[in-house]
Amino acid sequence: MPIQREMRSKLRYQSSQTKEQLLGMAKKLNVTGRWHMTKAELVRAIEKANNTARRHRGDQD
Repeated sequence: MPIQREMRSKLRYQSSQTKEQLLGMAKKLNVTGRWHMTKAELVRAIEKANNTARRHRGDQD
């Protein structure tokens, strides 16, 4: 499925960042529970928060 491939590439791109960088991004996006998340969980939470923020602003993908 192309969507899954696209998501994997996005996750791979973001996972090249350090956990500290991901924590900083999660803080800016007000992701709750970020201190207890693994690096992979942070990546998924950031993606979800970014998508939610885009929808609230009315941005198009």
